[in-house]
Amino acid sequence: MKRRKKDSGGSLDSLLDTITTVVGILIILLIVVQLGADSAVQRIVEEKKEEDAKELMDMAMKQFDEQQRALQQEKERLQLKQASQNKDQQKLIGEIAQLEKKLAAKKKEIPTASPSLQKLSQEKNKLQKDQQAVEIKVRKVKGLLAKASKPPSQSLSKEVSLPDPKPAIPGSKPYRFLCRNGKIFPLNDEALKKMVSTSLEISALKPNKDKEYDGKKFLSVINGKKPSTTFFTLIAREDKDKVIRFTMDRKDQAGEDEPRVSKPGSLYSKILAGLSPQQNYLLYEVFPDSFGVYLAARDLANRRRFPAGWKPAHRGADWWSYDWGYRTLGRKEYLASRPKPAPKPNTGKPAPPRKPANILD
Repeated sequence: MKRRKKDSGGSLDSLLDTITTVVGILIILLIVVQLGADSAVQRIVEEKKEEDAKELMDMAMKQFDEQQRALQQEKERLQLKQASQNKDQQKLIGEIAQLEKKLAAKKKEIPTASPSLQKLSQEKNKLQKDQQAVEIKVRKVKGLLAKASKPPSQSLSKEVSLPDPKPAIPGSKPYRFLCRNGKIFPLNDEALKKMVSTSLEISALKPNKDKEYDGKKFLSVINGKKPSTTFFTLIAREDKDKVIRFTMDRKDQAGEDEPRVSKPGSLYSKILAGLSPQQNYLLYEVFPDSFGVYLAARDLANRRRFPAGWKPAHRGADWWSYDWGYRTLGRKEYLASRPKPAPKPNTGKPAPPRKPANILD
């Protein structure tokens, strides 16, 4: 019996050892299998990642290629457009250069404006300004007339008189006034004429038998003396027709305007005080810009009962000029070289005597 127990215990131990061995082997197999499964999963995941990355890369490269082709096409289009614009610009630049050359050539062909044309242009501008000034004065006068009270028609018929043009009083001498630039200037041409003759007498300069002077010597004598009044300096010049003409050169600040001329202490009133209505008559040369000062001066002359007349004046750049009969060497030949006018038909009747000009109003 005891021997059996011993055999039974040994069997159990063997069984336990076997079981332990089998369990250990199973555990080892489980570990190996688990490790293999993890490795397979990792390998599959890595392969999937590589496939996805490659696919994404392919897609990105495809999009990049498409964008590159689109950009290349846009670049070529812009280059063609820029080349076309540059070509048009070069063409325009060439045309502009040609036009500039033609314009420069045309400018050379245009003759420069002569001094006379420039003077005419300046006079035209001045006359336009004068006309505007006169128009402004006319509007002011019309406004004053519209505001003024109208006198009865009976008094008008008594006060208004028609102009009565008539010649100057025989034996009376003229005294001239120039109304220009809004001022009045006594010309006093008789005094200036006397200064010229006196200067020639003092210089002992004599004309030839044809009453012709040496032009250079004549101008040297007169312009060297500088005959002048309070308002003007006289300047002599020799023209192409061998005639000596005298020009009035206005002095600075000379002349009296409309408010000043009517005052008792004005030079104009002093000049009138030195003249006689029985021995002198007044002549006014009136420019369009000075009608107001003429009316003021004429009113004072009328109150002092001076015979007077006026006429509109339009001259060039010179203020006033005179021809007092002085001629220079070569005048006789100049007249002989001119074509002679056709003779007037002889009617057999004597020409009627000339009537004196109606210079007074």
